[in-house]
Amino acid sequence: MLRALLIVSDVLMTSASVIITYWIRVRVLAGVPFVTPFMHDITVYLKTIPFICLLLVAIFHTKGLYKVKRGISGMGEFLEIVRGITFGVVIVMAASFLRKFDYSRLIVLNFWLCNIVLVGSSRALIRHLQKRLMAKGYGKSSVIVVGSGETAKLVIDRMRRAKNLGYQLIGVVDDGPAEGGRIFGLPFLGQTDRLPEIVCKHKADEVFFAKPSMSHQKILNLVARCEGTNAAFRIVSDLFEIITSRTQIDNVADTPIIELTGPKAGALRRISKTVMDYVIATVLLILSLPLWIIIPLAIKLDSDGPVLFKQTRVGKNGKRFVIYKFRTMFKDVDAFDYAPTEKNDKRITRIGRILRRMSIDELPQLINVIKGEMSLVGPRPEMPFIVEKYDEWQKKRLDVKPGITGLWQVLGRKDLPLAQNLQYDFYYIKNRSVLLDIVILVKTIKVVILGRGAY
Repeated sequence: MLRALLIVSDVLMTSASVIITYWIRVRVLAGVPFVTPFMHDITVYLKTIPFICLLLVAIFHTKGLYKVKRGISGMGEFLEIVRGITFGVVIVMAASFLRKFDYSRLIVLNFWLCNIVLVGSSRALIRHLQKRLMAKGYGKSSVIVVGSGETAKLVIDRMRRAKNLGYQLIGVVDDGPAEGGRIFGLPFLGQTDRLPEIVCKHKADEVFFAKPSMSHQKILNLVARCEGTNAAFRIVSDLFEIITSRTQIDNVADTPIIELTGPKAGALRRISKTVMDYVIATVLLILSLPLWIIIPLAIKLDSDGPVLFKQTRVGKNGKRFVIYKFRTMFKDVDAFDYAPTEKNDKRITRIGRILRRMSIDELPQLINVIKGEMSLVGPRPEMPFIVEKYDEWQKKRLDVKPGITGLWQVLGRKDLPLAQNLQYDFYYIKNRSVLLDIVILVKTIKVVILGRGAY
């Protein structure tokens, strides 16, 4: 309900901004010295309203501005609104330039200011209304607190005092107390290992980890096991550093909170990525056809063995597939041996050194992309025996298709051990977008040209 109200409000305020901006330009600024005469009819700008509204809603959605938040900082939301509107205006200006439409710069500037004021004001009013309704019991969020120490007590006390945030405390989960007891006046629900079962049983909306002594790995494992419960997970801390990035720091009753769960990729984003993968991979495959004649001949003349190196890897959702590469090592090298970390590794053939240096050995993976097994950008696919040793939280790496290139390749390539640098994969997974993919692809070109980290 709140999300729908915010969207309607943004659309109405944006539409009003276009009309008010036009009125100011025609009526108020018409007689101002040094202001050029204005010749456009209002219908020209009215036609842009649907596009501008759709664009702004999409931008706000990606920024999480339609998420139901409690205790949100008014200034924090306002700054995100300013950034979103500014980004939208830049896109509109770029589109106008490409269509060679001579738009009024004054109208653009006035629209930017007017839209910020109207959208910001309407959202402040809606958030105020939200707090009033929550204080009366509407839109409550059921909460489980993990921990029984001073941190947990602090969170529970402040939630009780801040009634306008709409939190309904269900109980406490911890490893110490016995079943059936009470902690800080709340029911003890069970041990931490039973958290997934407890969250499902009580249909909790949010879980607050208020136990500083709990290891990061245990917290991540618990969150991974609760996948599918739709509960939001937060850590009560101002120092906790989590590898999944895009951690959103809010204040709940003056208590710093880090949000572990993030928005999932929408259908539009998934479709856009799939289309981009297929189109670019197909174009690159066609352009590289001459290399598919030269490289196999060079490999055959240089050493005995097959042209292609094939190996089973683990892809999205744990599905196994066969990855393709041009062979760069001698045929008697163990396929599961460690990857080269030195340029003079004796296992690499002469032509293999050239292929690896230029990253051309990865070219056959374009076939994997076209088959839908891989993406251009994503975490590198691991071997099954390594994936079998993953903890629950590490399996989140399998939520997306593996890629030919990714953040860890761009930042250091093989200077960074794959299995020991999952934080780069998690950053990508939590922040993935078509724009980020394009940035990584562009940076990959530079890395390949410089040959950094390629052995």
